Amino acid sequence: MRQHLLKIKVFLFFAAFFAAGLTLFFSISEQMIIQRDPAAIDGKVFQISQLSSAQIKQQLSNKIKVQAFSNGQKSVRLEGFSSAVCKTYSDIELNFEAEGVAVAGIAPQMTVKAPCEAAQDPAEMASIIIPLELILSEKPRNAEFRFDGFSSRFEFKHSSDEWPRTWILKAVHFKSGTNGDKLVQLSNDPSDTGEKANPLVVLEF
Repeated sequence: MRQHLLKIKVFLFFAAFFAAGLTLFFSISEQMIIQRDPAAIDGKVFQISQLSSAQIKQQLSNKIKVQAFSNGQKSVRLEGFSSAVCKTYSDIELNFEAEGVAVAGIAPQMTVKAPCEAAQDPAEMASIIIPLELILSEKPRNAEFRFDGFSSRFEFKHSSDEWPRTWILKAVHFKSGTNGDKLVQLSNDPSDTGEKANPLVVLEF
């Protein structure tokens, strides 16, 4: 009888030990998943309010793309960003700086101001279309341009006599009227972070 009771106690001890270990394993695994990517599911970014600027920058460096079309337009696409982001951030600003051009020592700047909208696939964030031919048809000057059929606005500062043809994306600004903005500087100087520089996002006119 005593031997039987001893076996039961040993079994219960190991069962309790195993259950405690299993609970600890799942707890650590869950924390690792949350710390690794609290805003992404299956590689798609659903929200950025809980992410730091450095974390958003890492996502953008892998997902932001420039695409050319045969009609003279180009688009900037935040590939892999869900339209759910637009529920918090109603507008997006793209800050570009001209490459190889300066006016009084300052490079021309272009800010693209676009509403954050869903694409044809409602789960995806819509690309930001840039009508290059319409911009190039305007006289270079410090101004904000609006074009029929386009919801975005295009603001230029420190303009030169001719339109610069190469623009480098310097920052992405997610704007919210209620929850605070997110400004992401896309620095390409490795000394700023001590890490390898991210690839340039280049827009050619």
